[in-house]
Amino acid sequence: MPELTEKQEKEIAEVKAMVETKRQKLGVKYDRYVARVVAVLRANNATFETMTDEEITELVMLVDVIGEESRGTMKKLGEYCARCGWCCSRTNKIVVTKEDTERISRALKQKTEDLFVFDGKEWSMKKVRPCRWWNPKNGRCAIYNIRPQVCRVWPMAVNEIGQKMVHSVSECSYAVMVLASKVIRYLQTPKAT
Repeated sequence: MPELTEKQEKEIAEVKAMVETKRQKLGVKYDRYVARVVAVLRANNATFETMTDEEITELVMLVDVIGEESRGTMKKLGEYCARCGWCCSRTNKIVVTKEDTERISRALKQKTEDLFVFDGKEWSMKKVRPCRWWNPKNGRCAIYNIRPQVCRVWPMAVNEIGQKMVHSVSECSYAVMVLASKVIRYLQTPKAT
């Protein structure tokens, strides 16, 4: 294996720092998410037979923080959504856009401030965990056709630096499979020498 240049070493150190920041921020939740992705990769792909769990874990974490996720990929992997309702019933805060608040309030003929709250920085739904519009009996959204943008693109989110990424939720099969797919795509991408 060729020696790394100083620039390459610096880039790797920056990516590892991003991983560590994410691990510190999410803690055990992130470790569970990565472990679930590792288990999926090991069970479904011979590429990982010769790698240790530690090597796969490091690879998963590095790939998780590099590169943006695309909505096209997410749509292709939509079949992995188990329709479990985790995103509707367990999310602590559902951030919405100003346009979402206006569209939903207008369609439901209710005041924006009755449905949403603005904290000076961002809008969010007032009643979550579970979402006020999620029906636990049938697992469906009562406002599906006018649902917020964040719900339309789940499990994709935007991180602190504006990069599209996948929510790190081990309980969401969809999120796990999107990252597993991203790792496999990364390994299949020809690398510049």
